[in-house]
Amino acid sequence: MSVLHAQVEQLLRSASTRPAPQPWEMPIAAYRQAGENLRALSGPVDERCTVDDFTIPVREGVVAARRYRPPAAGSTLLPGVVYLHGGGFVRGSLDTHDRLCREVCVQGGLIVVSVAYRLAPESRYPAAHDDAGDAFTWVSEHADASGIDGGSLAVAGDSSGGALAAGIALASRGHGPPVKAQGLLCPALDATMSSDSVDRYADGPFLTRAALEWSYDLYVPDADDRRSNLASPLLTRDLTGAPPAVIVSGQIDPVADDARRYGEMLAAAGIEVRSHEYKGMPHSFPLLAGVLDDGGHAITVFARGLSDLLRQVRTPVP
Repeated sequence: MSVLHAQVEQLLRSASTRPAPQPWEMPIAAYRQAGENLRALSGPVDERCTVDDFTIPVREGVVAARRYRPPAAGSTLLPGVVYLHGGGFVRGSLDTHDRLCREVCVQGGLIVVSVAYRLAPESRYPAAHDDAGDAFTWVSEHADASGIDGGSLAVAGDSSGGALAAGIALASRGHGPPVKAQGLLCPALDATMSSDSVDRYADGPFLTRAALEWSYDLYVPDADDRRSNLASPLLTRDLTGAPPAVIVSGQIDPVADDARRYGEMLAAAGIEVRSHEYKGMPHSFPLLAGVLDDGGHAITVFARGLSDLLRQVRTPVP
């Protein structure tokens, strides 16, 4: 029987004894603010990278973005990562994932562009996917201006952002801007929720089956849309030619099997996969690196794994 890590149990004990309301029991604004409040558990902020905010044009207007450059980047073009935050397509922001993006930037020696796509329920499927894809295309087309080597550009994300990242990575095969690597943290890759772990860890903590279903109901209410490869990358039958991947997951997570199954499918298709499952860790534990040692370790593994994949020299297949 899987058990929570001792640090996770301590974190849960230290939380308020008053039961937290379910996401659907509070206004969307309050739910989003609760997510912003979790930044207090993310750990100290690395001030060594250079950060600037800007906007990216997309088909429905513009989205906010934040660019991170590592220390002493100089004039040499560096590998880059377009990062898509998690939050069940309902919450999450540039700020909630600021510390994580800084660490990926500094530890990986990468230029990171974090993208704030539109959220549900105000904007339903495929709004987030459209914004994410448009933003990746724009960064790729303007890579030089950001100091990025356009031939060494990855897409990455956590939770729902992982679904967006995997969707972009798979769509890039044969057309569109090249994706050299994909990075997925605790990815939710199946809107039909067919993984066994959805029931095995239905009560969480930090993500429950009910909360996962609520999020999908808000963003992808149509059952046919949920079965599409775009909404559910895990349901893609042929992964041939997909970019290599770094996949980090927690064991005690309703979407743990999404990560495992996707990694196995990529490997079966001959794709290089670096998978890391952390025993006793819950959903999105890297965002709790200030109180969970494995959260910090996972970020390091993730950043260095992406850096390795992006800096590899590959010989084209004849």
